[in-house]
Amino acid sequence: MTSFKLLVCLFCIVISDFCISDSSYDSISNIYLEHELIPGAGFIKYNSIVVNLETRNDVISETIINDSDLKLLKELAFNNELYRLKVTVKTLSGKETSFLTFTKACLIIGSKFNDILTLHLDHLDSPFAVNLATTFSNCNNLHDLSTNKFTTTVFFRRPESSPVPDTATYIQKMEREREAREKGKSNNNKSMLGKYWMYILPLVIFMMIAGASNPETRQ
Repeated sequence: MTSFKLLVCLFCIVISDFCISDSSYDSISNIYLEHELIPGAGFIKYNSIVVNLETRNDVISETIINDSDLKLLKELAFNNELYRLKVTVKTLSGKETSFLTFTKACLIIGSKFNDILTLHLDHLDSPFAVNLATTFSNCNNLHDLSTNKFTTTVFFRRPESSPVPDTATYIQKMEREREAREKGKSNNNKSMLGKYWMYILPLVIFMMIAGASNPETRQ
């Protein structure tokens, strides 16, 4: 009976460890988008995006905004106001994290409701920043709008792997430095005469000539 209880306890420990390790990787399941169409009036939800947990690839989502929201968005653009976006990311465990981002409303209109949302993720796939951009870079086509379909492309940007150190090059560099130090030591070991003979020899010759030409020195 004691052995059976021990086996049951070990099984429970293994199962609990598995659950903890599995829940530590809390992937993104949904992305909710809300925009502010009247400055200071609050955000209105207009799109919900389901993330594919198997591929975790970039997502393209389309939604239709109603005529009243379209009118408000045009007014924002014509008044040169900002288009503010609230992005709420929900994970498998139910945790929700919200981010605020913005761009010019005229760029939303100019790009014909084609916007780009970039989610920056850490090594655990948890979002820590969001950026909003558009496919159009100027506000010249505000009157050329024949659609109310919003197309949002979501990019997931994960950390890039660290560069692999070039060990071979580093070892070669260290070897060259070692050889240079050894060469410098061997050069320092030369005698003073061998190192400075070109200066010493003319001085000796000069002294010999000076002594030979001065008879008082010989007396």
